[in-house]
Amino acid sequence: MNFHTLLRRSALLLAGLGPVLAGCESDIDKYYEEVGGQFPTFLANSFGTATKYAAGETFTFEVQFAQQTAPVREIRIIQRIESNPDSTVVQTIPYRAAYSRLKRADTLVVSYTVPAAANKTRVRVHAQVVADNGQTKARTIAFRIAEPTPTISIAGSSNVTAPGTSTPVPADVVRYSLLLNQNGITTYPERPELPPASTAILYKDLDSLITYVRVGSTAERRLLRQRLPASGAQSGAQTTVNVDVPTPAGSSGQPVTYRFEVKTRFAGTPNFRATSATATAFTPGTPTSLAAPRTVSLTYTGTTGGDLAAYNLTTFAAVPASGAAADKDVAITSTASNAVRLQALNTTKFVRLTSGGAAAYTAATLNSIRQAYLTAAAANQVTQLDNVVPGDVVIARLRGADQYAIFTVTAVNRTAAAVVVTMDVKAL
Repeated sequence: MNFHTLLRRSALLLAGLGPVLAGCESDIDKYYEEVGGQFPTFLANSFGTATKYAAGETFTFEVQFAQQTAPVREIRIIQRIESNPDSTVVQTIPYRAAYSRLKRADTLVVSYTVPAAANKTRVRVHAQVVADNGQTKARTIAFRIAEPTPTISIAGSSNVTAPGTSTPVPADVVRYSLLLNQNGITTYPERPELPPASTAILYKDLDSLITYVRVGSTAERRLLRQRLPASGAQSGAQTTVNVDVPTPAGSSGQPVTYRFEVKTRFAGTPNFRATSATATAFTPGTPTSLAAPRTVSLTYTGTTGGDLAAYNLTTFAAVPASGAAADKDVAITSTASNAVRLQALNTTKFVRLTSGGAAAYTAATLNSIRQAYLTAAAANQVTQLDNVVPGDVVIARLRGADQYAIFTVTAVNRTAAAVVVTMDVKAL
């Protein structure tokens, strides 16, 4: 077959396919024919992530949108309060050009006020962009109605630094147990989870707790402020908080009253909601004085200590080596490497004061040394004191009872035959 024959046959073939190709082109045009105007476009939006608001709060969200076939005419804010089947237009905002080069879209910041509704009711809010051609596009946020005002009650109180039957004195620490948001929940369990109990109350998150104190007829003053909780995510759920408050100095013989105020933040005026509870007033007593200092000497001889190495701090008498361990409140048990070790051979425990020891010893009362011991960390309440040196100040709780002593080491003397530790001891 020569070239001219091939060319003639190709031309005839293309001529025969012409009507077919024309028909295909016609069909494609028909399939892609535009009917009506295009919808406006929603872009990324800043609607927030809050799942609860209180009635009367006002919050803002941003709508980002763009027109398509027709210009945007207005933005409607529509709400539906369940279980009402009907929606209500609460705002109609005419379109005003507000193009953001950064966001590459028209933007609108909407201010919305939460309607009144029963606790836990769900509210749906629609932001609807309306174009001149009647086409619309909407975005929706939903939240639950929460109670803005917290609740507080005093569940009980106790004296942390004294037996429960004793009257607090200045500097004693009183612990109040507070119940906040009784029956409260912080999040509504949405489907498929089961709904909460009918008695459950959805609360705004607790923000802070403020403690006030009034002594006698003086004006009330703020004593403490604490975040709720001290760290981590805040919540509106029922919780118990223990507040340790010091009994004010100089308050002996005068009524002392504590008031506790719990707060939540509110997106409105004022910007918080608060409730308070007032504790029953009490009258602090007078601190119990200790007896005059008594000098005690412990003498360690030989390899085992001898008969003067241990002491009974309840009878103020030396305990011989053969004596009962239960009577040995403090003893020298080692002098190795020139380091003196004091040790309780019964259930007595010590707290060595690492700062302010001299002043604490000088002003010591039964109440002050008990307070210092009981508020010390458990790790610092020990049965053994290593490397004792002059100037050390130590509080002893004797045999686990409500009986205390404080002593200061005045001298550590070493000879070839013995080591002598001299202490001045205050006790009842």
